[in-house]
Amino acid sequence: MSDKIIIETAGKTAVTGGSALAGGAVGAALGTLIFPGVGTALGYLFGTGGGVAGGWKLTKKWFR
Repeated sequence: MSDKIIIETAGKTAVTGGSALAGGAVGAALGTLIFPGVGTALGYLFGTGGGVAGGWKLTKKWFR
């Protein structure tokens, strides 16, 4: 594997992981405001999914 591919893969993983964490945190906070307990869990799941999708889309744009 070339160094460029390794660095690109690490960058994509870091951005997507960070986006997932941020999305999960925002989703959990909103879920807690709406319906504490169950809303927290569901908000985290949906937020994480949205964060992963957003991070993946962002890295596709950056790493062409």
